[in-house]
Amino acid sequence: MTETFDTSRFEAKAGLTLVLVRHGNTFGPKDRVVWVGARSDMPLVRKGKDQAQQLGKAFAATRIEPDTLIYGPLQRTTETAEILAEHAGWQSVPRQASEALREIDYGVWEGKSNDEIIAQFGPDEITQWQKDSIWPDGFDWHPKPDRIAQAWAEMIGEIKATHGPDATAVIVTSNGILRLIAEHYGIAPRQAKVLTGHFCVIEAGKALCWNHNPAEPCPPLT
Repeated sequence: MTETFDTSRFEAKAGLTLVLVRHGNTFGPKDRVVWVGARSDMPLVRKGKDQAQQLGKAFAATRIEPDTLIYGPLQRTTETAEILAEHAGWQSVPRQASEALREIDYGVWEGKSNDEIIAQFGPDEITQWQKDSIWPDGFDWHPKPDRIAQAWAEMIGEIKATHGPDATAVIVTSNGILRLIAEHYGIAPRQAKVLTGHFCVIEAGKALCWNHNPAEPCPPLT
């Protein structure tokens, strides 16, 4: 497959660049799909590994040269980071796991399917989260959004302090974390979801693309 990511978008780099990656898939075609968060340390399935490889190959074809690669501590984010780094040619790029990227604990929803959650708790809260990224109260989700935002800001501050204000950082994390920080970069809550194996690019605090398939051109956001 010919990679079609538009490399020209990185030619006029200014300020901190963040490449935000959602980990690869953790469910196979015949698996029961349930909510997995901080307590569910699942590895990538074959499709997830293929997605990580595709990400790495797409990054290899671009001018992205990261100063650091940071990923969540669970298997799915760690494996995604390791595989994409191998295929991107980033063997010498410093990398580290960060507790700031530990996934949301989904409380009483963890380990349940969408249908089970709706049957037990009703459709309102799950629909509001999935469509509009509205945090559901009363189900023991944690840490709370303000703590997640604080941890994210501290991590970004550490990147700048260590690598400079014009650094490039690749961050491998989860959909839940990305949903919560999306609005900070100008993404509407309804557009905040990121699919497995997709990525986002932030430059100088503004999103260049969001929920991007690495095999397709990165369109301008409107």
